[in-house]
Amino acid sequence: VVEMFIRSLIDIAHEKSDHDHQKSQSVRGDVMKYCRNILLVEKLDYTYLKPGGITIGHQPIATENLDLIHILRSFLLYPSGIKEKPVIPANADQSRENCISQDDRERGDCMFRLVMQAVLDKSTSSTNLRSKFFAEVMTIPLLTWRIHVKTINNFVQYNPEEYRNNAGAVNHVPFIQLLDAFLHCYSNQIVSNGLSGSSLTFLPMSDVPLTSCPVPNVLCLFANLVQLGYNCPYTNGRIQSINFDAATIYFNLLAVLLDLVPLGTFNSRQSSIVWIDDGSHSKPIVLPAVILDQCKLLILDSYVRTLFNCAINSDALDIDSIINKKDSKDKKLEEELLAIMTESSTSIAAKEVLADRNKSFFQSNWAKKLSKKLTSLLNSEEKEPLGKMAKGDGALKNTSSVSKQLASGVIDAPNRQDNTEKTIKTIKQSFNVNFFFALSRTFAVIISRWGGGGGEDIVRRTGQNSKSEYNQNIATSRPESCVMSLLNVLCFSTVYVKAAWAFLQSNPKLVSDLDVLSNFKKCTTPVRTFTSCAVLNSSSSTESMAYLILLMFITTLSHILIITDDVELHELSSPLPLHQIRRCILYLKNLLYRASCLDDLSKKNSIPSNHLGLSLISSSSKLLRDLHDRSSRRAICSPKLWLFDNVLEDEIRRCKTFDDYCAVLDSPVLRVCPFLVSFKRRLKLFERIISSNRESIQGRNDGFSARPGVHVHITRGRVLEDGLIHLNKLGRNLRQRIIVQYLNQAGAKEAGLDAGGLFKEFWTDLCDLAFNPNYALFQETEDGCMYPNPSSMAAHGSDSIVLFEFLGRILGKALYEGITIKPQFAHFFLSFLRGEYNFLHMLPDLSTMDQTLYNNLMFLKNYDGNAEDLCLTFSIANDDFGTKKEVELLPNGAQIDVTNTNKHRYIGLVAKHHVCDRVKEQSQAFTRGLWDVIDPNWLRIFNEPELQVLISGPSNGAIDVQDMRTNTRYTGGYTGLDRTINRFWKVIASFSKKEQADLLRFVTSCERPPPLGFSSLNPPFTIQRVSILLDGDKLPSASTCFNILKLPTYSSEKVLRNRLLYAIEAGAGFELT
Repeated sequence: VVEMFIRSLIDIAHEKSDHDHQKSQSVRGDVMKYCRNILLVEKLDYTYLKPGGITIGHQPIATENLDLIHILRSFLLYPSGIKEKPVIPANADQSRENCISQDDRERGDCMFRLVMQAVLDKSTSSTNLRSKFFAEVMTIPLLTWRIHVKTINNFVQYNPEEYRNNAGAVNHVPFIQLLDAFLHCYSNQIVSNGLSGSSLTFLPMSDVPLTSCPVPNVLCLFANLVQLGYNCPYTNGRIQSINFDAATIYFNLLAVLLDLVPLGTFNSRQSSIVWIDDGSHSKPIVLPAVILDQCKLLILDSYVRTLFNCAINSDALDIDSIINKKDSKDKKLEEELLAIMTESSTSIAAKEVLADRNKSFFQSNWAKKLSKKLTSLLNSEEKEPLGKMAKGDGALKNTSSVSKQLASGVIDAPNRQDNTEKTIKTIKQSFNVNFFFALSRTFAVIISRWGGGGGEDIVRRTGQNSKSEYNQNIATSRPESCVMSLLNVLCFSTVYVKAAWAFLQSNPKLVSDLDVLSNFKKCTTPVRTFTSCAVLNSSSSTESMAYLILLMFITTLSHILIITDDVELHELSSPLPLHQIRRCILYLKNLLYRASCLDDLSKKNSIPSNHLGLSLISSSSKLLRDLHDRSSRRAICSPKLWLFDNVLEDEIRRCKTFDDYCAVLDSPVLRVCPFLVSFKRRLKLFERIISSNRESIQGRNDGFSARPGVHVHITRGRVLEDGLIHLNKLGRNLRQRIIVQYLNQAGAKEAGLDAGGLFKEFWTDLCDLAFNPNYALFQETEDGCMYPNPSSMAAHGSDSIVLFEFLGRILGKALYEGITIKPQFAHFFLSFLRGEYNFLHMLPDLSTMDQTLYNNLMFLKNYDGNAEDLCLTFSIANDDFGTKKEVELLPNGAQIDVTNTNKHRYIGLVAKHHVCDRVKEQSQAFTRGLWDVIDPNWLRIFNEPELQVLISGPSNGAIDVQDMRTNTRYTGGYTGLDRTINRFWKVIASFSKKEQADLLRFVTSCERPPPLGFSSLNPPFTIQRVSILLDGDKLPSASTCFNILKLPTYSSEKVLRNRLLYAIEAGAGFELT
C-alpha cells in the first residue's frame, strides 16, 4: 500500500498485476482526495489549520501554508512576499491601476484563475468551499486592480456561445455562483450583524492589520461588490441582460452592508477619518480615497438613472391610472377645499379661533357621545339578537392566513375608504416588483445614513437623552453632497416619486403594512427604531418595505417641491395631483402623531433608535412643514385635515406656573409638528405663557400687588419721538410695567392716572404712527400688507436700523401686553419674525411683493425659445426714490448672459435679491427688537397667517357683536334684559366697521378684540349704569383701565346712538368733561 501510495504521489507507473493496477487506481483516488483536502480547505471559521489538522496514519501534517485559497489571498495582498509593505500602495491615488506592477498582476491573475477553476469544479466543489473563496477574495482591497480586466469580465459574465442569450446563463456566472454560496452560508449572520450594527467577525481580518491596510474588511467587501456589480450585466440595470432575481439578491446584500460600512464612506471630502474598534480600543484611520471612489460608483448619476429606469415600468404599473383615481373621501375633501377657496389664509386661521365660541351644549364632544349612546340604546330593540346573526357575519377571521394571502398577493387588501371603487391594480408579470423593492431598500439606507435626517432624534421625549442613547457616528446630521446629487437624479431623471406613491397606494402588501404602521394599536414598536432588515437568501423579501419606500417617497417628494411653484402644484398637478397630496398629508400626520405623542410610552422605550426610523420622522416632519407652509399661502386642504382632536388639552389644563407652560411648549408634538394641535389651543398656550410671565415681572393688575414700573412722559403731538427717547433703551426691560403720563400741547399733565388704560392708548397711537407707510420705514404690497422698505436707509440714513429695532420692540410689547394692532404684514416678513424663513419659498413670496416681476420670471422659466434672445444678464437695477443703482447678482454678473442652462439660477437669485437681500438688515433689526421682548420659541408654534391673527386679532375690523354680548358684564343696576341694554346692542350691530372699532378703542384703548375673542379680555368688557333725568345731562364715558363703559339711561335708541357717536368721535382725551 505504501509503495502504491508513493508511486501515485510521484506519478510512477505500476508494474504489478491487473488486480494491483485496480488497487493502485483506488489508491490514486485516495491520494487526490488527501491532496485536495490539504490544498482546498473547507474550514469556514478562517482560523487556518495548524499542525495536526490533517493526519496520514498517526503523523500530523502541517497544512497552514498549503491552503490554496489562503495562498491566493496572501499572494494578492503581498505580491512581493514582504508583509511589512502596505497593502494599498502609497501612490495609489495618483497612479490608480498602475500602482500594481504588470508582473504582479500577471502572477496574481494566473493564480486567481487557477484557484477559481478548482473551486467551481462541479465534481469536487462544495457550497462551503465557494463561500470561503468568496469571503477571502472579496475582502482583498483593490481586487479588480490586481488581476486582468479580461479575467474580471469572465468573472462577472459567462461567455460560451451555448449560454449566450440564454436564461440559464446567469447560473454559470462565477460571480453569481459564489455570491449565492456566500449568502447560503452567512445570510443569517450578515442580517444579524446588520441589525446590531456590529462588524462581520466571520470575515478574514487577522492577516491584514489596520496599520498596513487602513480599510475595515466590510468596507473592502462592499467596495469590491460595488465594482463587480457595476460591471456585471446581470445586475447593473441593463434591460437587455438584467436578471431580476440575481440583481435583487445583490442589492439586498448591499443594503445590509451599507449599515456596516464606516460613516466616512460617502463623505464629500477626498479622504475621511473614522474611528475603528480593533477589539481592544478605538483608533483613528484615514480611509483611502481609491477605496471610497470604488464605493461611490454605486451613486454615480448615470448608474442610478440606469438602475431605476430599468426597475420602473410605468405601463406595467399603470402609474397614471392609479395616481389620477379618486375615491369618495378624496371628493369630500375636495368639496371642503372649494368651500374656503375664496378666503384669505389669515381669515381661515381666524375662523378656527372663532369656530366654537358660541358652541351650544348639544355641540360639545361629551354631549355628542351621550347622544350617540342613547340613540344606540333606543334602537337596540330593532336589531337582531346576537345568536341570529348570519353565519360568518360575526365570526373572527384567521388573521394569520389572511396576512399570508395579502403578502403573496392572492387576495386584495381592503379598499382605503370606498368599497365600490377599487384602487388595487394587478401588476403585469413583465415588471419585477422585487427588484424595485431591493433598489429602494439600498438607496433608502444611503439617504437615512448620509441624508442628514438619521443623525439626530428630533422628537427627544422628556427624560430621553438622544445623544447618550443614540450613536451619533452612525449617521450624519447634515446631508452629504452625494445624497443631493442622488436625489437630483431620482427626482428629475426618473419617475420615482409617482412610481413609489403608486406602489404605496396599490400593492396589497404595502397597503396592509402602511395601515399597520400608522396604527399604534396594531404596531407598538416605536417609529424611531425601524430598521432596514432584509432576507438575503431570497429574491422576494418584502420585510420592512412599506416604510423604506415611504422614506424614499417622502425624501424625493420633498426634494422635488424645492423647484415646484404654486401654479405647478395647484393647476398642473405636478409632481402629484392635489388629492394624492392630501392622502399623503393624512398618512404622514398619523405617523408623526404616533412618533411624537404615542411612541416610547410603552415598555418598548428602551429599544435603541435606528438611523432609518429617525430619518423617517425627520423627513416626514420636513415635508409636512413644507406642505403646511404652502397651504398657509394657498390652501391645499381644509384646516381641519391637519388636526388631531384633544392634543395637549389635558396637559395645558394641568399647568399652573410659567415653567409648566414652557414644558408643554417643549413637548415633542409642538417641536416636530405643531400644526397637529389646533390653532386655538396653541393660542391659549401662548396667552398663558405671556400672562404667567407678565405676572411674575409686573405683579397682578388688581391695584394692590402691582410692582413699580417705568414712568414715561408723553406729549400727545410727539408720541413716536418721546417713545423712542424713553423706551428704546430699555431693551428686555420693556417687559416691566410702563406707566404713562400724558402731557397736553402746553406741556401740562392731563388729568388721568394710568392703571393700564393710558398705556394701551399710548401704545395703539404709537403703532399707528410707527407702521404708517408715509414714514418710509415700511412699504405695502398690492393687497395692503406691509414689509420693510428697501429704501429706508435713503430716507432715514443710519438711524433706520435703530428705528427698526424700536419698531420690533413696539410689536413685541404689544404682543406681551395682549394689545392687538392694525398692521397687516406680508407673508415672507412674518416668516422672518418666526426665525424660520424657508428660502425655498422665495419665488412664491415674491408674488406677494411684486406680482409683475413674478410674472416676468415665470415667463422666463417657461420660455421655450433661446433665453439669450431676451438680453438678460446677472445684474438688476434698484430704484431708491428715483436713484437708479445696478446690483450684480454674481461677481462680474453684468458680463454673464442668462441662458437656458443658467436661467433657473438667475430666477432664484432675482427672487432672493428682492425678498431677502434688500430687506435683510431691516428685517434682522426688527426681529432683534421683537425677540428682546418675546422669546422666539413662543412664536415658532405658529405659521404666518396665525402669527398675523396674534398681532391683529381674528377680525378684519368688524366686531363679533354676539361674542361681545355673550362675554359682557353689567354693573350699577343694568342687566342683560334691560331696555337700554337692548337698545345699545341694536345700535352696535348697526355701526360700520370703523365705528365699531372706535367704540372698542373708546372703552378699552384697543380697536381690535383679543385673538381669542372677548372671553379673553381682561378685565372683561363691562357696561355700568348711569342714571340721568334728561338726555343732555351726560355723555357716555369710559374707564379704559378696567374696560368699563359708563352708559347713561337715554330715552330712545336714536338718542343713544347720537350721544355715543359724539363721545367716541370727540377724541379729546381727558379734556372732555
